[in-house]
Amino acid sequence: MSKIKIRTAQNVEVAFTPASIGDRIIAYLIDLVVYFAWILVFSLIATWLDDSLFNNRIRTILFFGFGILPLFFYDLICEIWLNGQSIGKRARNIKVIKLDGSAPTIGAYILRWIFRIIDFSIFGQWVGVVAIAAGGKGQRLGDMVAGTTVVRIEPKVSLDALRQPVLDEAYEVMIPEVSLLSDADIEIIRQVIQRVEETQDERLQSQTAQKLKEIMQIESSLDDNAFLTQVINDHTFLMAYGDE
Repeated sequence: MSKIKIRTAQNVEVAFTPASIGDRIIAYLIDLVVYFAWILVFSLIATWLDDSLFNNRIRTILFFGFGILPLFFYDLICEIWLNGQSIGKRARNIKVIKLDGSAPTIGAYILRWIFRIIDFSIFGQWVGVVAIAAGGKGQRLGDMVAGTTVVRIEPKVSLDALRQPVLDEAYEVMIPEVSLLSDADIEIIRQVIQRVEETQDERLQSQTAQKLKEIMQIESSLDDNAFLTQVINDHTFLMAYGDE
């Protein structure tokens, strides 16, 4: 499957694997199971309630308020609170992201949710599938309007790879200009290193190193991998001991 190339706000190009149509359909079916499970549980609770406790008007309000509305807003609520995933998407290891690689805004989630009516309605249930297959970026109509797509989440690296480097007070900072970088920048660097290890995409590593040198206005004799690792270590040390 072809990659989606995304240029981040830091002008670093990162490639993502779009979620397959199969994964998105299975995720949708899993979410349908959640719908039916909710209806079943709610129906059982409703049957246990004594009719004498509530009049018809209150029972109708409870039915729509606790039975129907949660299902109606299910996708929107899940994607906002689960960082771009529904229960089905989480089960299939896929998630919604913006085309610049950032997390979607609430407004973007709302647009995706509104356009589900067109993408997956009874009369247009194939619209979303056709759009995903034809667009090349894994986008249904709602994604196109919101500027989002759905991508596969890469397997996590080992705990050792994610562990912060252990640095003591005797550590010497080689690149003090890393103080210009934010924690978000460092997280992107970590993701780049991880992706390079998985894909051997040295061009991505080189682009990232070059962009960082431009931002910090420095030169370095270190190779790209050593430079990125040094940037992370120096930033970690300055965050821990820089104010002492």
